[in-house]
Amino acid sequence: MKLAYWMYAGPAHIGTLRISSSFKNVHAIMHAPIGDDYFNVMRSMLERDRNFTPVTISSVDRNVLARGSQEKVVDNITRKDAEEHPDLIVLTPTCTSSILQEDLGNFVQRAQLDAKGDVMLADVNHYRYNELQAADRTLQQIVQYYIAKAKKKGELPIGKTANPSVNLIGISSLGFHNQHDCIELKRLMAELGIEVNAVIPEGASVHELKNLPQAWFNLVPYREIGLMSAQFLQEEFGMPFVDITPMGVVETARCIRKIQTTLNAQGANVDYESFIENQTLYVSQAAWFSRSIDCQNLTGKKAVVFGDNTHAAAMTKILAREMGIHVVMAGTYCKYDEKWFREQVSEYCDEVLISDDNGAIADAIARHRTLCHFWHTDGTPCG
Repeated sequence: MKLAYWMYAGPAHIGTLRISSSFKNVHAIMHAPIGDDYFNVMRSMLERDRNFTPVTISSVDRNVLARGSQEKVVDNITRKDAEEHPDLIVLTPTCTSSILQEDLGNFVQRAQLDAKGDVMLADVNHYRYNELQAADRTLQQIVQYYIAKAKKKGELPIGKTANPSVNLIGISSLGFHNQHDCIELKRLMAELGIEVNAVIPEGASVHELKNLPQAWFNLVPYREIGLMSAQFLQEEFGMPFVDITPMGVVETARCIRKIQTTLNAQGANVDYESFIENQTLYVSQAAWFSRSIDCQNLTGKKAVVFGDNTHAAAMTKILAREMGIHVVMAGTYCKYDEKWFREQVSEYCDEVLISDDNGAIADAIARHRTLCHFWHTDGTPCG
């Protein structure tokens, strides 16, 4: 009932579907009751994509309950493979398939015998993980699957790119401002003289994943999606990664300095200090705003920040360090990453709230309502 009333992050299958629908020519088969197919409508409304959302529901009905699902699921996989010729079909379990104790791994093995494309199971515990955790795990599983496939065939490229390059990991469908962030990150990398080797998963082909090890490092802009993939690539190939979110003047500078250290450790000879100084003093609109009349009117005011780990932590730092706004409370609904969040924001706010209970969050905000200005995690003041 709590989830039906309010939730900040959806169930696990939403995260898996976000990742599969972000790739090019990847189709998802969701084994679930009819009511769970709302992802198609949600994505069509929010993404404004001209193509149909590549998700098919293999519905659980009374016939399935009586006879079992294997025949129906396998038929749906092979039918979609023949009709649309996807590079990959991802079988997406749900809470219902877990309750029924379906052997989906066996279904995948059966379907692989007849399918021309690849078929894999998104192996995610749908009672233990939420949307964000499932998205992170599904992306890592797909990356690992295609790295292993290329290694087995001897198709992994040897060596790094001639010039410093980066993989941007975690840009996905239905991500908060992900498209805008990707544009800005590409522009920043170009200004630093760094080539973008790959952006995953949004708009990428699974056949490009074998080229990920060619990059000099990985950049993970969001704490929620991409970290597991970067950690896998580090363990498998020794690839360093930068997981500092470049939001705000201070954190952007810290991110660039970490990139500088990472590149120079691999034999590059880059110095970005003059670039950081120029951006901070003359280019950054954030720096301009922090000195403007608008910001001066907010100096000394109070604010509450709440959101996912990445944006809530970044906005708390920007408000407290760069705009002189007193953050009385910073919070996140990502309870599974509580330790990291507390480390990031504790020195910049009076109170830290870790909760996904909308009632408790509303009560906490109400305590400060008469004293505070409220800010969305995109930086705009609430009405």
